[in-house]
Amino acid sequence: MLSIILRPIKEAFNGLFRHFSMTFSSIIAVSVTLLLVSLFLMLTVNLQEITSTVEGKIQIHVQISNDVAEPKTLQTRIEAIGGVESVLYSTKDEELDKFIASYGEEGLIFEMYRGENNPLKNAFIVELSDSSKLENVGARISALTGVEKANYGGTNTIKLVNMLTNIRDGGMALVLALGILALILIINTIKITIQSRSNEISIMRTIGATNNFIRAPFVIEGIFIGFIGSMLPIGLSIYGYSYVYTALGGVLFTAIFPLRAVFPFVLQLSYLLVLLGITLGLFGSFISVTRYLRGVR
Repeated sequence: MLSIILRPIKEAFNGLFRHFSMTFSSIIAVSVTLLLVSLFLMLTVNLQEITSTVEGKIQIHVQISNDVAEPKTLQTRIEAIGGVESVLYSTKDEELDKFIASYGEEGLIFEMYRGENNPLKNAFIVELSDSSKLENVGARISALTGVEKANYGGTNTIKLVNMLTNIRDGGMALVLALGILALILIINTIKITIQSRSNEISIMRTIGATNNFIRAPFVIEGIFIGFIGSMLPIGLSIYGYSYVYTALGGVLFTAIFPLRAVFPFVLQLSYLLVLLGITLGLFGSFISVTRYLRGVR
């Protein structure tokens, strides 16, 4: 029983070294494709991180008219709008504190406006559950009686969120396309390997070997090729991402755009690349040898 299990593994190892040039070509095809997949995955994941951070920071600043006697009633009406997650009341004194803090030490000059001289308005800070509803929610809040102004950054904020979302979705589409391309490359490369071993397969068939018996070593070879081919992209991804993250200080241009932390991200990426490499090698070799065996019936 043990010999039956070990035989295809032994044959797979022999095939890898006996046809080293074809094995090497297959490994290079897997490595190059997985490296591209890794690059786009790193880009996509970080765009997701940036998009989530930007969406989490999007707020609508609602200034309340001075003649509103019951802010609580207006707050309840805002909370009832679809897409609103929370509404925080901020008095004009708290608004002045934020204004002064935004200028640092130079902002202390505005302390003269404390109390009755405060020209600022009481306000609501509105957070959304869905940033795509920003424009609609802003318009509905602006239409409420007692609201003097609802500021959310206008169309520029909406364009930024939409742009990041589109780039992220485009990155995922490219990852999928590269995965399909990798499978095609592996199928074609292993197909050439199988054709170069046609005499070997014919002999096995002559002595009565079944298709599964013939197919098993090739499938195991594909698994090994996928596994070995994933090692280089993993090493380059771990070193490269760690270097870029450290060089940029963990952010892209500004703290508003944080990058995904190195750990455990690079470990998760490594597991994914190994799994993807093995899966592509397995299916690529299985499809190639199955097609060949059907064609030589």
